Amino acid sequence: MADPDQISALRQKAGAGRPPPEIPPVTAAGALGKALARAGDATAGLAIAATDVTEDRVVLSAAGKAVGEQDLLAIAEGADSRFGLLIADPDLVAAVIEMQTVGRVLPTPAQARAPTRTDAAMCADFFDEVLEQLENALTAARLPIAGLCSGYRFALQLDDYRAATMTLPDIAYRRFQAVLDLGDGGKQGRLTLLLPFAARQPNDAPQTDGVQKPATEAPPVMLGARGDLRAVLHRCRMSLDEVTGLVPGVTIALTREVLDRVQLEDLTGQVRATCRLGQAAGQRALRIGLDLPGQGGGPPKADPVAPHDQVAGVLPDGASQGETDPRQGEQTADNSG
Repeated sequence: MADPDQISALRQKAGAGRPPPEIPPVTAAGALGKALARAGDATAGLAIAATDVTEDRVVLSAAGKAVGEQDLLAIAEGADSRFGLLIADPDLVAAVIEMQTVGRVLPTPAQARAPTRTDAAMCADFFDEVLEQLENALTAARLPIAGLCSGYRFALQLDDYRAATMTLPDIAYRRFQAVLDLGDGGKQGRLTLLLPFAARQPNDAPQTDGVQKPATEAPPVMLGARGDLRAVLHRCRMSLDEVTGLVPGVTIALTREVLDRVQLEDLTGQVRATCRLGQAAGQRALRIGLDLPGQGGGPPKADPVAPHDQVAGVLPDGASQGETDPRQGEQTADNSG
């Protein structure tokens, strides 16, 4: 039997002069590919293989040329009011949703339609996981850009790329573009990630007259968010029998004072402003922030909707007959302007 020490010496001689095995260095593009694979498995059990990942530097105007009309765009918010952009093509969005709903990626192209808020909500966890896994991979590899790509998470969906150019600052961005195999060949998708290329400089902080703006001021991404309001012209009580008798063409007589007391409500029903109903460019319009009659300032000068002491509210064909509470027999006549 051979001596173990002799075998070890022979192995050392046989390997002498050989270079150590080559281990390719970790790159930011490679880290994103791994982050996508881990995020797909962790959030939806989705198998994702990045077949091609590229990294370059770009400005917003140039990046928009590669964005499709049906791509899902989402703001990624980081620390110190730093913002990036996630762009997922319809096939990637469909694959993530299909895994959450039917448990597999359907081998058909995604339906041609604009992305919805529901799509964004169902992909939010996946986006968050991609950003977190990318941060972890870059930090573990001790890459210089780890700090620049840290702390970002999904914030909100944007309607189109024009909204992105109005929301994001006009600076240089680091762009990652990944071509993805989804669900073991079920679909082929793409993901684009834009993050600020350089760290914020001290003089980049927004200032007014040499004084820094208060931290309570809403960041640009919030100012670009959608807000829904409802203009309530009048509310009146009606019996349930009267409500059920409403048909298109019925006239509801309103006093003239309602023109000066239109209430602008938010989605919770809280009154945000009292307005006057008028016209602008032939359309119904509200003038906000005027004093009510009898509270000083005199009646506002605006074109009324009707010149009579009573305003006729007519239910047109196909119109809703208002909100009815069968328990109280109350009918609400709302004018959503």
